Amino acid sequence: MARYVVRRLLIAIPTLIGVTVVVFLMVHLIPGNIVQIMLGTRTNVSAGQLKELYRLYGINSPLYLQYWLWFSALLHGNLGFSLRSGLPISSLISQSFVVTAELALGALMLAIVVAIPLGMVAALHQRGVLDWIARGFALIGLAIPNFWLGTLLVLGTSIYLPSFSAFNYVSLFSQPVSNLRDMLFPIVALALSLMAIITRMTRAAVLESLKLDHVRTAYAKGLTPLAVNVRHVLRNGLIPITTIIGLQLGYLLGGAIVVENVFSLPGMGQLVVNAINQRDYPVVQSSVLIIAVVFILVNLVVDISYGLINPTIRYQ
Repeated sequence: MARYVVRRLLIAIPTLIGVTVVVFLMVHLIPGNIVQIMLGTRTNVSAGQLKELYRLYGINSPLYLQYWLWFSALLHGNLGFSLRSGLPISSLISQSFVVTAELALGALMLAIVVAIPLGMVAALHQRGVLDWIARGFALIGLAIPNFWLGTLLVLGTSIYLPSFSAFNYVSLFSQPVSNLRDMLFPIVALALSLMAIITRMTRAAVLESLKLDHVRTAYAKGLTPLAVNVRHVLRNGLIPITTIIGLQLGYLLGGAIVVENVFSLPGMGQLVVNAINQRDYPVVQSSVLIIAVVFILVNLVVDISYGLINPTIRYQ
C-alpha cells in the first residue's frame, strides 16, 4: 500500500507541473494586464512612469522568466503576493478555501444521503412507480444548471423567505445556526446535479449486483432482504459509486465558483473571478493550482478506499 501511494504521488508531480504551465500561459495570454486595468483611461502617464510600473509589477520580463520566478517560489512553498492588494496569497486562499470546502463538502454529503438510498429504491423497484420518480428526479437534476437554480433560489427566498435571503457568510464554528441557514440554499443549488449523477450510478450498480451469483445465494440461504441489500448488493456496487463521487468532488470545487458568485459567498469563486477581472496573475495561478492539488489528492483517496470496500483488491 505504501509503495502504491508513493508511486501515485510521484506520478502526480509531472501532472502538477503541466498544470502550472497551462495555467500560467492561459492567464498571461488574456488581453490586458494589471497596469492597464489600474490606469484605465488615464493619459497623463509618461513612458518612463509606465515602464517603471511594468518593472514594479514584474511583467516587463519575458514569459519564461516570469514563469521560472513563480515556479521557483512555489518550490520553496511561497505562493507570492497579490499584485492588487499586496497581501500574501496563502492568507487569501486560506480564508476563501474554508468557504468553498464547506460548500463542496456540504453538497457532497447531501447528495450522498439522498441519492444512494434513492438509487437503491429505484433499482429494487425496477420499472415501478418509485423507479420512474427517481429517474425523473435524476433527469431534472441533470437538466437544470446550478447557476440557474441558484438564481431561482435567490429570487424565491427574497420574495417568500426574506429571513433566508441575506446570504451573509459567518463561520460555522462561531455561529453554526446562522452559518447553516445561509449555506442551506447554496448547498442545495450545488448538490442537485450531483444527486442526479449518483442516483443514476447507484441504480445501475445495484442492478448489476442483483444479477451476481453470490447475491442469489444469499437470498437462497434465507437472509433478510435488508441484510442482502446492504452487505452484498450495495457493498459490491460501492466501487463505481465511490469512483463517481471522487471525480465529482473535484468538479464540485469548480462548480462552487459559479454558485458562490450567485450567492455572493466569499469563497474561492469570488477570489478567482476578482483576480481575473483585475489581472492579478499570481492569485489566479495559485488558486487554480490549489484546486488541481485537491483534485489529485481526492482521486488518490478514492483509489485507496477501493481496498477498504473490497478486500480482494490488491495494490501493486
